[in-house]
Amino acid sequence: MSNTFNELEILKVAMLMEEEGRAFYTNGAKYADGRLKDFLIAAAGQEILHKELFSKLYDELSSKINEDYDYLFDPEVTSYFKDLIENKVFDKKTPQEDAFKDLKSAIEYSIKSEELTVEVYTKMYEGIERKDVKDVLAKIIEEEKTHIEEFKKLL
Repeated sequence: MSNTFNELEILKVAMLMEEEGRAFYTNGAKYADGRLKDFLIAAAGQEILHKELFSKLYDELSSKINEDYDYLFDPEVTSYFKDLIENKVFDKKTPQEDAFKDLKSAIEYSIKSEELTVEVYTKMYEGIERKDVKDVLAKIIEEEKTHIEEFKKLL
């Protein structure tokens, strides 16, 4: 089954997922101190860097397309995309203090979250037929996989 997302819509979803991740890690840092807090702040920083990368890619692609994609920043469209990803990766039902009780559990939880992010993007990738959209999503997937590897090295 294919989906009809275009490359800019996928990048918008990716930016929202990175925002969700940043908020998740930043909130987790409220329950931590020492090395754990440092790790969570660094993880939030990685989410910001990913969002910046996806924003740059969005700007590059949108400048090449002669169509109006301002609708992607409409509050209702943004809300729709947020609903698509809500609690798919960063489980907000689990109390933050449980997910971030110590450095090891925080890293393990972060790896799990990043792996779920890759899974979400991979499912999207499988349903897309346009090569240009697949290329964008492949870049996003590879970037997320590097995030996983960085966390695994920390363990």
